Amino acid sequence: MKSSAWTKIRSASSSVTLTVRTCRFPYDYLILATGASQSYFGHNEFEQFAPGLKTLADAVGIRNKILQAFELAEAEEDPSRHRDLLTFVLVGAGPTGVELAGALAMLVRSTLKSEFRRIDPASARIVLVDLAPRVLGTFSEDLSKAAKQQLDKLGVEVRLGHGADQIDADGVTVAGDRIATKTVIWTAGVAPSLAGKWLKVETDRAGRVRVQNDLTVPGYPEYLLLATPHRSIKTANHCRAWHRWQCSKAVMQGSLFTTAQQGEPAPGPFNYFDKGNMAVVGKGFAVLQSGKVHVSGFAAWLAWAAVHLQFLATSSLRLSVFLQWVWTYLTGQRGSRLIVNYHGSELEKTPPGTGARAVGSSK
Repeated sequence: MKSSAWTKIRSASSSVTLTVRTCRFPYDYLILATGASQSYFGHNEFEQFAPGLKTLADAVGIRNKILQAFELAEAEEDPSRHRDLLTFVLVGAGPTGVELAGALAMLVRSTLKSEFRRIDPASARIVLVDLAPRVLGTFSEDLSKAAKQQLDKLGVEVRLGHGADQIDADGVTVAGDRIATKTVIWTAGVAPSLAGKWLKVETDRAGRVRVQNDLTVPGYPEYLLLATPHRSIKTANHCRAWHRWQCSKAVMQGSLFTTAQQGEPAPGPFNYFDKGNMAVVGKGFAVLQSGKVHVSGFAAWLAWAAVHLQFLATSSLRLSVFLQWVWTYLTGQRGSRLIVNYHGSELEKTPPGTGARAVGSSK
């Protein structure tokens, strides 16, 4: 349930009141997995010009923005304006920024290469900006270097050591250098949700809810928070949790709750087993770090694909997605590239089947 649909969480009556249906739902346990939002590091004015990628609606909106840039360039009669329209700036060189830059590079180099008559999609400029000294800062230095080399091969312009000083409707300023662009995507910074304020419970300075080692909130055993354990856990009595959704962590935490509900003995403290990190950088290339194991290239990409298939719900879905991936990899053909009208905040108001509308085609 989207948090924007909530009116109030009533702990006294153990119920949640919704705005959509103006009704109240009682509960025995309230499980919160509210995700996270973008952090613009004090520059919230950037948000209107640089959307982030956290939800399905965000992803559709960014896809629309990218496709619209090519459509506008195709319709623009003045060739001098093509450069600005076909420049894409991504702020943040973590896994999201690196993966998105690689995907965008593959899009312009292969998927869109024969889709337009007046412009050459391969001429698009992709700029990845980060204040950090290297990409994928949470990965080992050798994997970071491998990812950077792959981005270079894909034609991505990587600018490190300087952040975005200014972002507006006409471009980005990085270390005094003005980059003219109509498309900026924010891929840096994560802020916790406002769950602590909704629940009126203790939070740390960053707004993260303090939870006990069984993921319940002190004083509220009926509240179970699915979150990412903080790396600095040092005591057995409590841990701090980041409110951000990550699939493998959520699955483990969900299993903890399911065990308790099935009448089995109460589970012990939640301990997350970190299997490692992965990031895919374009077609057939990824980096994988799991303990002392560091792998890059095609083998890491195969591991990345296998892990994602494993987390799909059913075997039939795994087979379907696997066959689709094989077909896409061998032929380079992808699904429909439509600019659609989809807004997560309007889902409740939109009748089923009317949430997508094709407004443009590249041919």
